[in-house]
Amino acid sequence: MKPQGYETMIDTLPQDNDRKEVLFRQAGDGFLQVEYGHEQVLYVPDSFRMLAVDSAIKEKHVKGLIETVPGLRTNMFHFDPLEITAQELIEVIKETEESFKGIDDVVVESRLINLPIAFEDSETKKAVEKYAQSIRPDAPNIIDGYNLEYIALCNGVTKEEVKKMLLGTEWFNSGCGFWPGGGFFWPLDPRCALVVPKYNPPRTWTPEGSVGIGGPCVFTYTTATGGGYQLFGRTIPTFQFAMKHPQFKEGPFLYRNADRIRFYEATEQEVLGIFEHVHDKTDYRYDIEEGSIVVKDYIEWLNREDIKSETEAYLKKQAEGAATAPKL
Repeated sequence: MKPQGYETMIDTLPQDNDRKEVLFRQAGDGFLQVEYGHEQVLYVPDSFRMLAVDSAIKEKHVKGLIETVPGLRTNMFHFDPLEITAQELIEVIKETEESFKGIDDVVVESRLINLPIAFEDSETKKAVEKYAQSIRPDAPNIIDGYNLEYIALCNGVTKEEVKKMLLGTEWFNSGCGFWPGGGFFWPLDPRCALVVPKYNPPRTWTPEGSVGIGGPCVFTYTTATGGGYQLFGRTIPTFQFAMKHPQFKEGPFLYRNADRIRFYEATEQEVLGIFEHVHDKTDYRYDIEEGSIVVKDYIEWLNREDIKSETEAYLKKQAEGAATAPKL
């Protein structure tokens, strides 16, 4: 229960043009959470704005600001309260927001990373099997020993349609965090916006390279760990703590904020072979293309009548699936 009189919201900035109301929440002595709007919605242009404002704030070299952790519609500011107060930091953010003209003129620098994925591979199947044996034998999200059928049920589509949707869009990284090297990936095509609940309770083990989805967010597991996302396959290494491979010579993380990933289907043997050429032989060449997103063009595409009507038709099927799928 929240203590009487305690409120995390310490300030706001009114809605203006293409900017939603900005909410400022106290998140600890040295943390401030900034959020766009009260409603939790998947709208990728919110992230475009969040990252553009984040970049502008960092260019100010604010004394006492340690780091930021951008998300889809939130940004966590880590600061030294001995150097700057929360309210002083809020004023810097407000000033930056007010001087920001809008997202129509924004061009987001965005690399495209092409990643192979093996659907329903043996290692992620072992993780699902272990969960069923040791944690929840009656888990309704495990159908035929895996999670793909449950993902399909939740979205009113078939397993094959799930695969086509995962392969059929680019997934945009709103920011890195939560787990070392991890990124939060969202579909740029709303017709591919799968949504599923997370495991309840979570797994105790997930192999490195596993790919899963929780809510509408795709995540590639950078190390062996626990986890709660519904699994659909395995990709290649996206983190290397030893930094032996040339791709990781400047740091152990593959992903950057605003990266996009596009999956293409591969066999499990192909994925395992790349693991060897990343971690042991260190001679694998990652398929990364430099690029950008012209926000105005993307929003115009998003608002096209055919895209909107096809999205609405899909959302209707999704709602029907969510209403009838087993609850976790």
